[in-house]
Amino acid sequence: MHELSYAQALLDEVLKLAEENEAKRVTKIRLRIGELLLINPEQLKFCFKAISSGTIAENAEIEIEFIKPEIVCTECGRRFDEVRGLCDCGGIVAVSGGKEFLLMSVEMEVE
Repeated sequence: MHELSYAQALLDEVLKLAEENEAKRVTKIRLRIGELLLINPEQLKFCFKAISSGTIAENAEIEIEFIKPEIVCTECGRRFDEVRGLCDCGGIVAVSGGKEFLLMSVEMEVE
């Protein structure tokens, strides 16, 4: 389950930021995740909740925005909604983006 790996990396970064800011509690985490990572948001939230138990990030709300990849034919410039190998014109389709995992913001209570 790769959601657990992402949840652990997220928790590590959030706790580091909280420590740097002398926070006493993390209340909200905002993420932007590329659709091509195929992360299930409910599984990610479940994993994060399980591993953050007993930390200051316990019960933090996680807000996720998904990022669509850009899929364009290198010959004719046609754009597609789904990944494919070739365009109808015979050109190769290039895929960019869609694999991001970005921590956009962390809301925390500080003293």
